[in-house]
Amino acid sequence: MMTGNDLLELLKSNGIITALDFYLANFLHQKANINDPQANRRFAFLLAWLSLEVRSGHVCIDLTQLTKKQFDYRIGRELSDSIFTDLDKPKLTDWLKLCAEISHDIISDGQNLTPLILCSNRLYFQRMWLYEKRVAQYFALNQHSYHFEDKTSVCSLIDTLFPSTNSVEIDWQKVAVVSALTHKIAIISGGPGTGKTTTISKLLTALLTINHENTLTNLRIVATAPTGKAAARLTESLSSALSSLTIADPIKSSLPTEAITLHRLLGARPNSNQYLYNEHNLLNIDLLLIDEASMVDLSMMAKIINALPEHCRLILLGDKEQLSSVEAGAVFADLCQMMEQGYSQNHIDTIYEICQYRLESNTQHQANFADCVCLLQKSYRFNLNSGISVLANYIKEGQNEAIELLFKQNKHHDIVLNPLVDENHYIKAIQHTVSHYSHYLLQILKYPTKIQHILTCFAEFRLLCALREGRYGVSGLNKIIEQELEKQNIIHRNKNQAWYVGRPIMILRNSFSLGLFNGDIGITLPDPHNKDKLRVYFSLPSGEIKGFAPYRLPEHETAYAMTIHKSQGSEFDHISIILPTEYSPLLTRSLLYTAVTRAKKNVAIFADNQILSRTVMSKTQRQSGLLHELENITANLNKVAE
Repeated sequence: MMTGNDLLELLKSNGIITALDFYLANFLHQKANINDPQANRRFAFLLAWLSLEVRSGHVCIDLTQLTKKQFDYRIGRELSDSIFTDLDKPKLTDWLKLCAEISHDIISDGQNLTPLILCSNRLYFQRMWLYEKRVAQYFALNQHSYHFEDKTSVCSLIDTLFPSTNSVEIDWQKVAVVSALTHKIAIISGGPGTGKTTTISKLLTALLTINHENTLTNLRIVATAPTGKAAARLTESLSSALSSLTIADPIKSSLPTEAITLHRLLGARPNSNQYLYNEHNLLNIDLLLIDEASMVDLSMMAKIINALPEHCRLILLGDKEQLSSVEAGAVFADLCQMMEQGYSQNHIDTIYEICQYRLESNTQHQANFADCVCLLQKSYRFNLNSGISVLANYIKEGQNEAIELLFKQNKHHDIVLNPLVDENHYIKAIQHTVSHYSHYLLQILKYPTKIQHILTCFAEFRLLCALREGRYGVSGLNKIIEQELEKQNIIHRNKNQAWYVGRPIMILRNSFSLGLFNGDIGITLPDPHNKDKLRVYFSLPSGEIKGFAPYRLPEHETAYAMTIHKSQGSEFDHISIILPTEYSPLLTRSLLYTAVTRAKKNVAIFADNQILSRTVMSKTQRQSGLLHELENITANLNKVAE
């Protein structure tokens, strides 16, 4: 029979937990000093599992879901059988009994701060519990609505921004603007082409107009996104959307002209996890807009709200169906889930008064957090014949049979499914990719000094994959694509040299001194001042193009292929998606949806039918207690108000 330490070693040797997971679990396991052999093993496993789940993006582990079925899924049937038997097939009551018997210096209910917190059958590391509690408190305490004394002028303003179309269809952009105008917090979610940026441009115009009519001061508005690429896209799309509106000069001067990254917003410091702006040094802003909010993890959200002044409005914009953040938490998706409560009658009356839309009420009780949330439901980018739109919706809804039929009928020219079973299929996928990338590489030969043109050409296409390692991952695909490009004399490399004209690279580590950030893409070109040297050029969020000598760059990698996670916040005209031939827990519905919705014109998927089907059916929800905590705090506030 194994000891608790043996169990941790087994999990580490099988690659289930990392060395860091092992040392953290082992430290707390030894500190607990449990004499009973069975309890010793179970606690070791519980610690390892919690560390594994947090590293996988969960905020906590829900003990009610700690079942054999879950073990099978995460670590494989054979290992699961062995461990589950060795733990004597524990049930929820066994886990709760174990936690109750462990020293209160190790586990508590949160009344005292201990390394582990058990709350409502959810087990947390202290740090994650504190983050979650802070975020829940913020959203619960700031969900209140604003009331306009002169609603006639607000109605007139909304009518100006949304001219009548004589359509009986509800304009959800209009509803979103009114919801955001009347609340301190606004959560706006929509898929590709639903007009998120258009909505925001009209919302900001409305807020500034109302503010200008009532005060002599300007609103300090900051637009942000999690990554440099997403910030650059927001800058470009906001500029385009705002240019289509007729805006008075005093209003125009307060509109944001450049979006910045969240790290820049908070004043990130080199070689430190501390930020300049925090609860002791608040940001001097009146409204914060965060685009691609699904990418914001729990700890970052806590840091952001800690740095906001009391009066500051917060607008979160994103797509709730997309992949959640790389780090733990799914704050945006959790908050959007509150829509299931339905709008309160008060909010429905406000919408009717300003928009003349009579929405259905799913609840009769007083104002709730759902009033802060709006889902944009109509895509303006894709027409009814768009295969991309149809495919994305089928993936989102998990309609496997409909997806099979969609590809079988072959009615849509903007989507294609290519088989990926044998070596010939793999070669076809590589050749398809090379044919796309040869375009920008040939442009370099023709116009080596037209840097913006070359960067734009490269951004037209991208190969996306689910994995980092292996022949179906970033490392393997980049290597074989380079080999094929060289074989076809499209690129020319000197032996044993990584750098060559045309090499695309992605930055993997922030460099504040250079102004380069994780996810930034650059292209290697001849130095215009010295043809024998190379420089790597990047398009910055401001629109400026900067070149750097390769040796100055922070950690980076070749970027013909990139992970779907890294593609968030970006869009390309054409994309190819390559899935591995063996199933991985990383292959989920949200991953595939995120990949497909990066495309504006065409999607080519290379996958085995069974792998694709299993991916579509694999819906994962990150474990957290955010909704539970938010509902509890709101209920207590409502009791006090009664």
